[in-house]
Amino acid sequence: MLLWCIWHNRNDKLWNDNVQMPRQIGRHALDAWNDWYSVHKLQRNNVSETTTTDLVRWEKPALDWVKCNVDVAFVSGSERTSVGLCFRDNGGHFMAGMTHWQQTVIALLLAMEEARHRGLDRVQFESGSKVLIEAIHMKRRGNSEFLSIVHDILNLMSTFINFEVKFVSRQANLVAHTLARTANSWAGFHRFENIPFCIEHLVFNEMQ
Repeated sequence: MLLWCIWHNRNDKLWNDNVQMPRQIGRHALDAWNDWYSVHKLQRNNVSETTTTDLVRWEKPALDWVKCNVDVAFVSGSERTSVGLCFRDNGGHFMAGMTHWQQTVIALLLAMEEARHRGLDRVQFESGSKVLIEAIHMKRRGNSEFLSIVHDILNLMSTFINFEVKFVSRQANLVAHTLARTANSWAGFHRFENIPFCIEHLVFNEMQ
């Protein structure tokens, strides 16, 4: 965990010119480890009430709902993490998409902010991060960077009561994952109002 925090600080210095003191890095590593331990301890004790059958294929949302799939990818050679997200209606039709160079944990918050920007208020968000989704369902609080983002997500969901979050497997999240992996084709933040070629066949297949 400490090595991950040192690596993260190195990338933050490289891409954002932001440097943290060694004591801050150590504190973040301890917070992250405590988060990890707490979540996995609850999983082992079967305390979590959020476990659902993992979807192996993407499913259309209910009538009048929108589904947003979110995923991240580490782009080989760039040492950066990219985010991909895709909004689809209840017919499975592409509505909008987005890619961004960003940290893993922020991806879902970014998707919710985008939904709010577009005036969408009945949205099912699907993510491949089980730890994040369980932390949201358990309404975990804390001082770490991870839990501060969970707190922001919970605040947003308290305003938009028809925002739902769910964990899905990679097979059911292929569109968002493909967008995340191809994010290096565009510089930084990029919105799509028309369906990108890289996911066209996947979207059409999942409409069937």
